[in-house]
Amino acid sequence: MHKSLKNGLPDQTVDLSFTSKALPVFIDKVNNHSTAQILDLGPVCNENINIFAHLIKKLYICDMFSHLARAFNKGAGLKRWWRQMDYPPGTFDGILLWDLPDRLTDGDAYEAGRRCSDMLKPGGMVVAFAATETKKNTEVNTFVLQKDFHVTFRVQPHLNLPLHTRKTGDLIGMLDPLKSVQSFLFRNGLREFLFRKE
Repeated sequence: MHKSLKNGLPDQTVDLSFTSKALPVFIDKVNNHSTAQILDLGPVCNENINIFAHLIKKLYICDMFSHLARAFNKGAGLKRWWRQMDYPPGTFDGILLWDLPDRLTDGDAYEAGRRCSDMLKPGGMVVAFAATETKKNTEVNTFVLQKDFHVTFRVQPHLNLPLHTRKTGDLIGMLDPLKSVQSFLFRNGLREFLFRKE
């Protein structure tokens, strides 16, 4: 639950939670492989770890949000930041990108797409979320999974990152060579995408 503001004061409680449409498809496709391996790019969330532990064979976690925040805070070049994604080609059946593209410049969003494609097995899937262009609040949230793929949000105030909202076509183009296979728009202004490595 998030507080909306009116004249700088709390006005009413607004429920921004939603039920994911892409995640059930993602899990179903990934679980066609008997040794399915998924990479979660963060932020780290215990609830998500517990849920995915019951849904897939093996979960890897690499909190790229924390690495990105450290790079920005130190003024370090992002090339050093990308070194964290050093998994061998064709390692994963699925990658949880969450809303990481919203925190990347155009060039780094392209790099994210390329690296995700390299790390995926053929036919591997990626789930990504993105805010609509009208969003102004830059706070970083963890997407917290609940029962039946219902998603709530947990603010991460220590992750002070810029927000880069984009048109849907621009975002899909940046994650090339991954192919967009499904997308959804929710009433809370969030977009959800499912990509596949051809």
